[in-house]
Amino acid sequence: MIPKDTIDKIFEAARIEEVVGDFVPLKKKGVNYLGNCPFHNEKTPSFTVSPTKGIYKCFGCGKGGNSVKFIMEIEHYTYPEALKVIAKKYQIEIIEKELTNEQQEKQSRKESLYIVSKFANDYFQKSLWETEEGKTIGLSYFQERGFKKEITKKFELGYSPKIKDGLTKSAIKIAFDKDILIESGLSLINDSTGKYVDRFKERTIFPIHSFSGRILGFGGRSFNPKAKAKYLNSPESLIYYKSKILYGLYQSKSAIAKEDNCFIVEGYTDVISLHQNEIENVVSASGTALGIDQLKLISRITEKITLLFDGDEAGIKATYRTIDLSLKEGMDVNVIIFPEGEDPDSYSKNFSNDEFKSYLKNDALNFVDYKIQISKLNDQTDPKEIIKRKRDIFKSIANIPDALIRAQYCKTYYKKLDVSEKIMLKEVSQARARVGVEDNFSKINDKKQESNSLNKAEEKQTSTDKLFNLEEEILRILLNYGNEQFVIDQEETTVAEMIIDDLKVDGILFSSTLFSKLYKEIEKELDNKSKIDIYHFINNNNQKISSLAVDLISNRHSISENWEEKHNIFTVRENEKMRKTTEKAILSLKKCHVDLQISKLQHQISEGKIDDTGVKKLSKLTKIKTHIAKTLGRNIG
Repeated sequence: MIPKDTIDKIFEAARIEEVVGDFVPLKKKGVNYLGNCPFHNEKTPSFTVSPTKGIYKCFGCGKGGNSVKFIMEIEHYTYPEALKVIAKKYQIEIIEKELTNEQQEKQSRKESLYIVSKFANDYFQKSLWETEEGKTIGLSYFQERGFKKEITKKFELGYSPKIKDGLTKSAIKIAFDKDILIESGLSLINDSTGKYVDRFKERTIFPIHSFSGRILGFGGRSFNPKAKAKYLNSPESLIYYKSKILYGLYQSKSAIAKEDNCFIVEGYTDVISLHQNEIENVVSASGTALGIDQLKLISRITEKITLLFDGDEAGIKATYRTIDLSLKEGMDVNVIIFPEGEDPDSYSKNFSNDEFKSYLKNDALNFVDYKIQISKLNDQTDPKEIIKRKRDIFKSIANIPDALIRAQYCKTYYKKLDVSEKIMLKEVSQARARVGVEDNFSKINDKKQESNSLNKAEEKQTSTDKLFNLEEEILRILLNYGNEQFVIDQEETTVAEMIIDDLKVDGILFSSTLFSKLYKEIEKELDNKSKIDIYHFINNNNQKISSLAVDLISNRHSISENWEEKHNIFTVRENEKMRKTTEKAILSLKKCHVDLQISKLQHQISEGKIDDTGVKKLSKLTKIKTHIAKTLGRNIG
């Protein structure tokens, strides 16, 4: 764990224009810098870096944050990893908090496993490129697969020689511990002789990298016909968990982010072949069925996946399983169907790079269309079999967490599935209920009720959106102008004091969880320091609060400091009329809360569920609403 004083030191040293400038060419424009956004394709620069605020913001795709967030986004690192990158850039030593003896031992073993894995990776690459055996067997195999030198080096492919203990002897010679060699899976103890031997002897080697590029383990393909297994992976260890790793993610993560889509294939060579075809947004599972942890890795970068599994029975089964698992994680799922006997590696060889890219783009099927085609639904004649296959599709749709998306699937596909939209909604709801999830659509009994429900939902959504916007405006004013002072009734006060005191009087709370967290953090900051330090929020270790703060203080068009003097033009800036701006924001938020309460009471009246107390409350609220409306109209232009 990195101590807080070290984190503060890193943020103090980091210059946003220097950190971003290592990745993006920037041009000075006024007090800020401008460049093309590295997170999406754009011709007109909309990516702004503000040295004074210590933030970046793209007004095209919306991404923004501080130096650490930029490294997290561009390299897809975790928060501690990004901190370490910036610390290294500014030569700041990181001494993590003292660990217990047990934690120290585990950390030491993990570090030893990383080091020995790096040593082994170098050994395998040297064997491939610098030995006759490696060139004759290993390099020839890769060349037969069509892998060019650049791709072979990019994926750090290697070769382990025939000698039974070549790697083991080399490692022991430079003082690697035998127990670490065994724990890493690089070495084994021969049952008959009791001697240490290499696990991967006489195999081409595929190193498996972590998200940040460290070597975790290896996959090996044997050339010995007597070998028990043609393909072999490292055993699980403190650093290598098959279910939490994706092969190729380290090499592909930038392309996945840029394309906003991740192709998922079955094997190592499929990943490499697609890279060879200039399709770099691709990964594969490391010798295991795709799991939730692996999908979460992808979802850090994109929510869109396209499955490129084999078209045999096992491939179809894996595709069906992955579709449902991915939908549960809220991901968009498409599938590519390859001709019988083909896989991504073999089929790509039939096309030029551009043709294969076009094929993957144009032939991708939504998971519903894929299931209709694979199950041959439209060719069935047995009513029971037809229903069975339709319900399988309903079950997949039911996995989608978002109710509106599920409803849209029903609206889009009910005709193609030859059912009414109402029945499809009901079937999806029942499928969801079977796994213990309540579905709002299960209560729809007829078209009239459905229409009423949707109208109410739309009305509620509009009110909620308005409340969200007003709460956001309050927070924007607090962060940008909270320390501004003005006089009320001959007493000096600040914008922050006015807002917080006023909202507290009426007991107004924020409806958004994130807004509420930021508001409480602002109150806490004021209690501790009696003022709002904007950098406390920009550099907050809660990344959601940090991102929200950056969004709230970002201005697309900033006036340069010498604009008024140079051009003799004077503008009425927001902070010059802060009292009226603040009053308007507070009153508007209060009015919205009153409107929501009135709407609720009116609904109760229409259903006959209100007593005299409720009627009196409605009358009182109506008067309050009228008073606020008049105040807004009279005092705020």
